[in-house]
Amino acid sequence: MNTPGQAQPISPGAEKLTPPACGARTEAPPANRPRKKTLTADARAVGHPGIEEALKASEVRYRRLFETAKDGILILDAETGRIIDSNSYLEKMLGYSHAELQGKRLWEIGSFKDIAASQASFQELLRKKYIRYEDLPLETKGGEHRQVEFVSNVYRVDQARVIQCNVRDITSRKLAEAGLQRANEKLSTLVATLRHRDGEMTLLNHMNELLQTCETQEEAYRVIPMIAAELFSGRSGCLAVFHGSGQYLETVARWGDGTPVENVFPMKDCWAIRRGRPHEVVDPKTSLLCEHFVRPPERGYLCLPLTVQGETLGIFYLDAAPPSQDDHPINHRQLAVMAGETIKLSLANLKLQKTLHEQATRDPLTGLFNRRYLNETLPRELHGALRRDAHLCLVMIDLDHFKRFNDTFGHDTGDLVLREAGRLLRENLRKSDIACRYGGEEFVLVLPGSSLADAIQRVEQLRVLFEKLEIRQNGQLMATTTISAGIAAAPEHGSTMEILMQAADKALYAAKDAGRNRIAAYEPTN
Repeated sequence: MNTPGQAQPISPGAEKLTPPACGARTEAPPANRPRKKTLTADARAVGHPGIEEALKASEVRYRRLFETAKDGILILDAETGRIIDSNSYLEKMLGYSHAELQGKRLWEIGSFKDIAASQASFQELLRKKYIRYEDLPLETKGGEHRQVEFVSNVYRVDQARVIQCNVRDITSRKLAEAGLQRANEKLSTLVATLRHRDGEMTLLNHMNELLQTCETQEEAYRVIPMIAAELFSGRSGCLAVFHGSGQYLETVARWGDGTPVENVFPMKDCWAIRRGRPHEVVDPKTSLLCEHFVRPPERGYLCLPLTVQGETLGIFYLDAAPPSQDDHPINHRQLAVMAGETIKLSLANLKLQKTLHEQATRDPLTGLFNRRYLNETLPRELHGALRRDAHLCLVMIDLDHFKRFNDTFGHDTGDLVLREAGRLLRENLRKSDIACRYGGEEFVLVLPGSSLADAIQRVEQLRVLFEKLEIRQNGQLMATTTISAGIAAAPEHGSTMEILMQAADKALYAAKDAGRNRIAAYEPTN
């Protein structure tokens, strides 16, 4: 019988046990259950003792099989659909007594109401003569749920048609299958999680590899948001680092849909910086919020201080995962911490490289580039200018009577003069210009893109500024200073570093010979 939501019948093929033609029974039924109605024996067996004994023996074997079977068995009258017999296994399984089942139609029993919901289903069984349900839910008299395999056969006994229903309890098997299914789902989830974590580790390693190949912090600021956007998909974040002054932070990288973090904010606005440890906000309405937001955050966030050996480089900010993705908040936090560790170590390494490079290429007293940097840079600048057919000028500057400062006021005052000279040059040159301390009181300027006339005009402005420079110590005027300068232009006066340096040096001596505090351009006659 087809019932909505149940397994569909399959074609017949299973063996069926057909009871023999009924004769006299050799075993009495149990005292507490009525005797099964005996089917009429074949008329030809009457008066033949051998046949009657065979029928009795067959009946005995059938009853033994019927009563000892480990499947529930129901026998129904095919014409009326009423139960005419049931075995004890079925009665025990469903919780009904033998008397409660006798004479009832199948669909009148609570357990089978979902199986035989209509007379149409019963008629379909009669027409097909075989029907099978692989997985059928039943309910016992006591309300306990059972999963059974239900098979019905229609066959004849003498001239009457009967229906034999075999009901096998597969509840334990289904529970085991459900347990295996749950275990398989857990295993599948674990495998998916491991694959996801493996992907995250791959991205972290990729970011670390790229950061290790960066030569400047600015390059790292481009790599970090590119990988973070993929690593923290669906989440916004940013990187803020300390500005040179160390008093405030500047946001240098962003990813996602945009974070409400300000571009520049004081260090005191971030609780992670103030506490020196990660600051996580789960619910913005009930948690302590940082003050570095343009607008209040709509959901939680995590601020990680990027601290290496006691020095805080900045913060790594990350929005909380959307509710649909926040199934493992601890894992999200761990991933953010691991990313922060990778970023801070790379930034610290780049900062150290920059510091070492500056120590190797800058003069510590004046803050200008040193002679080593000039020897590395000038040939490159000359080559680029000649290739582009562009102007380039080289200027050599000497502080007039500097030895007199040292002899009169001491080396501390001399150092002060050199520092002021370095400051003046840094503040009044273009970013593309290169200012170097060549040695002692001599300075060299490289002016890319400046013609000789432009260079003379600009150096004259510097000469006037030096002439007005007053050297004060503890508020007391110590002295004033002037400069002499020689200028050479490429390619007019030379196309190599050595020739151009010689030309500028000769022009410098010409300015000194002319009385100092003046500028001279190189002339071959010099």
